[in-house]
Amino acid sequence: MSKPHDHPGSPHAEHAAFDPQWWEHHYREHPAKHQSPSPQLVAEVTGLPAGSALDAGCGGGADALWLAQQGWQVTAVDVSPTAVSTAEGSAAHHDHQITSRISWVVADLTTWQPPTRYDLVVSQYVHPRVPFTEFVARLAQAVAPDGTLLIVGHDKADEHSAAHAPDDASISLDAVTGSLSPDLWDVEVAEPRIRHTEHDSTRVVIRDLVVRAHRRPL
Repeated sequence: MSKPHDHPGSPHAEHAAFDPQWWEHHYREHPAKHQSPSPQLVAEVTGLPAGSALDAGCGGGADALWLAQQGWQVTAVDVSPTAVSTAEGSAAHHDHQITSRISWVVADLTTWQPPTRYDLVVSQYVHPRVPFTEFVARLAQAVAPDGTLLIVGHDKADEHSAAHAPDDASISLDAVTGSLSPDLWDVEVAEPRIRHTEHDSTRVVIRDLVVRAHRRPL
């Protein structure tokens, strides 16, 4: 369950959409090309005090690298060995003081048990093979008290993603916020946003959903 910033490519008929083999096939056919961090990540995390972070579905590693550059100690996880290997190789070209803050992990986030809780958990454009509400609940458990959860995904109104991705590649705000207990969480941002990107040399409009929530201190 990786993190292409635009869409997860065409389906691979020999594998069920979004299972580990599907993602590995995807990254072998479509190597991650993103060298810049997600604009939603930059907008929502800039200014937060750096601590420990989980990049859940690190894809090509641009977001993990940006977090490390901001001083975060990052655990970057992806189900695709090819994606993680590519990300680690790309990061190796940067300053060792920065890349030493990143731990690269190949694991399936639908079953992986984080060894600790994190001050920041980020999941962007991740398409799990389990119901998204279940996935959000798993991520929420990995956030430390007084920590932040950031989830970004494709809005169901995003026509570009609908045309280029398998079914269930989009999310709804309710699927995210409904998984966060109001007794534990303050939802600080929950809104659709528009961004622009290039696809096949054409400028396209992407509609995202962005949720940032703060876990209350104990």
